[in-house]
Amino acid sequence: MDVPVQGGKIKCAFCGTVNIVETRDTKQGDGIICPNCGASIPKDAQHCGRCGIQLEFNCLKCNALNRYGTAFCVKCGVDIREETKRQQVEDLRIQEQVHRQEVEEKRKKRVSSLVGTGLALVILLCLAFMGAAWFYETNYTPSARSTKTAISVGNTATAKYLILFQDDFSNPNSGWDEYTSPNGTAGYASGGYLIHVVAKNWLVWDTPSVVFPDDFRIEVDATKKNGEDDTSQFGVACRYQDQKNFYFLAIANDGYAAIFKKVGGNYSMISSADKKWTSVAGIHAGSEANHLRADCTGSTLTLFANGTQVATAADDSFTGGGVALVAGTFDQGGTDILFNNFSVYRP
Repeated sequence: MDVPVQGGKIKCAFCGTVNIVETRDTKQGDGIICPNCGASIPKDAQHCGRCGIQLEFNCLKCNALNRYGTAFCVKCGVDIREETKRQQVEDLRIQEQVHRQEVEEKRKKRVSSLVGTGLALVILLCLAFMGAAWFYETNYTPSARSTKTAISVGNTATAKYLILFQDDFSNPNSGWDEYTSPNGTAGYASGGYLIHVVAKNWLVWDTPSVVFPDDFRIEVDATKKNGEDDTSQFGVACRYQDQKNFYFLAIANDGYAAIFKKVGGNYSMISSADKKWTSVAGIHAGSEANHLRADCTGSTLTLFANGTQVATAADDSFTGGGVALVAGTFDQGGTDILFNNFSVYRP
């Protein structure tokens, strides 16, 4: 990655991950080099004097305290790198098990939803018939015409978009699932829908049990409640087919935006030719809310933040599908994104 290093960090030009730059030999005289910011610090220091990073870590097997750079645990002797890989494999196994349970629960909910939808349609048809009869009787029978007073109505603006779906998350039974795994959680909380991401370089998302036609617009308010600006990404997914196939339109609080396509479980950035997150104006930093709007029209995908267009892409891999709320991290885990005032419109 041929990019100047600033503060011991370098952002990947392909995926946007912020990487820590460190030398192979971390010793320097009687001191060591901080793996996070590159500062020279005493070798017996517990924290870096510049950035405050902790220079000790706990063994994943026995929880013993080890110094940075230790290859084998000082207490149990386990290979720390191999134990880390084993823990990652176990996390993936648990995640797959949770996913299978979620799929089964969603299948049961869809069956119940279909039954309820059928009953609701019968009731709506009956009400529509009764309403039509009342409207005809009121407006078009001879007696109604004889007593009706003519009035003049000026031109009025018509709604540009038809509302397909809305949710302010005040009802915890409005159709979004509650998701829990070692890497993150998602569910109704704090008057909205909260996605908490624990692991680094990880995405967590959830969808309502609703499928929409080809063209639609998504709008939602998103607020970062916890996490650093340069390690938090969030947004919406459109034309969601399944967990391995959808579009993801995202921003990061430090002023970047991008649009991704996930096909067969593999992500690729489609909003820029150089495959980099684009630095843009209009994105609110810190804990200030961002109003996001995603237009999925034809083969064009456009993302707006607070009324400003921040990313666009052209792709025709998917047409129609569901929607999702998405939040994730880069090289540092731990972020909370609160969503509210979610709406889907039909042009």
